[in-house]
Amino acid sequence: MIEIHFDGLCEPNPGGVATYGFVIRREGRKIHEGHGLACPPKTPQCTNNVAEYTGLIKALEYVAGAKPAESVVARGDSELVVRQLLGEYKVKSPLLAPLYRRVCELVSRLPSIRFELVPREENREADALTNLARAEYAGRSMRAPTTDVMTVDLVIAAPCEAVAAALRQRGIKAVVTAVPGGARVQCDVPAREYALGPVLEVKARLEGTA
Repeated sequence: MIEIHFDGLCEPNPGGVATYGFVIRREGRKIHEGHGLACPPKTPQCTNNVAEYTGLIKALEYVAGAKPAESVVARGDSELVVRQLLGEYKVKSPLLAPLYRRVCELVSRLPSIRFELVPREENREADALTNLARAEYAGRSMRAPTTDVMTVDLVIAAPCEAVAAALRQRGIKAVVTAVPGGARVQCDVPAREYALGPVLEVKARLEGTA
């Protein structure tokens, strides 16, 4: 059996930087993984759901290209994406419709496949690759800065109090506000490569992906 774990995020959502990650295993052994930008950054196309679909599509393109004989299971923690693929939710968004059709086209090239919704803690490897893509983008964007400071704006899926305390412990000055599902963090960091690392480390630790 071939197992796919896929993930995606957009920070801030929507209209921020959308990234994806995926891991593919055959009989428990990793055979491929990938991560990257889901679409041009800071455009209307950038949403969490677009990123999730893109992660799955990239994984399915690899698997379908290998023309496997065995069955495939694809696991993700996005309720909307997985339930759309299971036929439980309708695909109404004009952004998602072509991505949904692309998944269906790739699925038609496989002998069999099933989709499973899993808790986030069971999707940590794909989630880590998604965050890696975000960190890599931040590093590239800082190689030729136009100012000495870069503004960071992201969401951490943890209570405001815990986020603020963790940032203070790392010496990071930030504005932390409550948003649905977590806390929005806005801060300025030096415009140099890897400067975003401490913030992403706090995010990964609080969200249990470190």
